Amino acid sequence: MDTATHERWLADTRRFWDADTEFVARYRRICSSAAFDAAQDEAELLRLWNEETEKALALILEGIPLQAAWNCLEIGCGIGRLIKALAPRCRSVTGVDLSERMAAWSREYLADAPNAQVLVNDGRSLAAFADASVDFVYSHLAFQHITLFEVVDDYLAEIRRVLRPGGWCRIQNWRDAPKPVSESFKDMIRPLLGRGRYRSSRCWTWADGKEVKFGGVVFHPRDWRRLLRRHGFSVSALTVGAGHDFWMWTTFRRPE
Repeated sequence: MDTATHERWLADTRRFWDADTEFVARYRRICSSAAFDAAQDEAELLRLWNEETEKALALILEGIPLQAAWNCLEIGCGIGRLIKALAPRCRSVTGVDLSERMAAWSREYLADAPNAQVLVNDGRSLAAFADASVDFVYSHLAFQHITLFEVVDDYLAEIRRVLRPGGWCRIQNWRDAPKPVSESFKDMIRPLLGRGRYRSSRCWTWADGKEVKFGGVVFHPRDWRRLLRRHGFSVSALTVGAGHDFWMWTTFRRPE
């Protein structure tokens, strides 16, 4: 990906995630749903926030043999909602996010978690981390908003680099929805014409009149497995529909 394309994508994406207030960051970006929109007071919002955090953490740790000595890394962490929940269970948790405002708010949110921090990155690399220095990488509600395939590809290369041999990764992203026959036929013949398969950005409806903005790159599970193998990963599990009809959860490892 050329520098100009990346910089344009980064500026557009930061504009979306640099919410004007912490309230918007929490309840209109990180946790955005009809239930949050309908909440009447702060107590109800906080209850929903904690409830959704517990659900998300359970999905993230499903099948992961988390150990107290592990150094963990979250990609697209926002203000550190999941970092704070995970921190008591491991040695350290560091998150990266491309939004400077999210990172700034995380300092207060994570003030009582001395083994946790959030760093600002460029939205595609993990330059702050040494090779083979991380035991567990995870991401939730982040890859589904990445609108460029090249960014996903770059992140996978970086995850491979920073994971220790035998290290674990668990990522949630969008699975491809069923396509009309005409689109499937076009997608099938594109490789014959020397072109890559078509991957598009989509908006997903989650409530009447509501759409997910920044609907990101989607993958057929077969293509996603193939991409992970190309980056040298071993896939342990891939499930669809857990938590959302179009969510795809994948557990994979850097081989020993």
